[in-house]
Amino acid sequence: MPQFDATIKHIKDGVKSFTISAAVKNIEGWEATLAKLDAPGVKTIVRDLESLKKHLHADTIDGAAIQKLVAKLGHETVTLAGKADSKNAEKVKALGEALTSAASEGAHEDHAAKA
Repeated sequence: MPQFDATIKHIKDGVKSFTISAAVKNIEGWEATLAKLDAPGVKTIVRDLESLKKHLHADTIDGAAIQKLVAKLGHETVTLAGKADSKNAEKVKALGEALTSAASEGAHEDHAAKA
């Protein structure tokens, strides 16, 4: 089972520091965990995680598409946390916020690089 704190730390350290294989392994761990849940929005998150893996394995990585997908996953994860009544709801929310922040930072970096 993936660990919230480890995933959040990787994201906050910068998604670019994540190797493709480490990112995919982490994504697969989350897919396995989420597959066991029956909550509104989980299937969408699992589909988006699968899409993220496909983008990471592409011959040419589309940073803009990945950034958009990470932002979407962040939003979906925060929404899921709002519906959760579990002990992990706060960690789910923190993970979603970290994803949203990472996508936002990536957008600022891309904008600065083009300026």
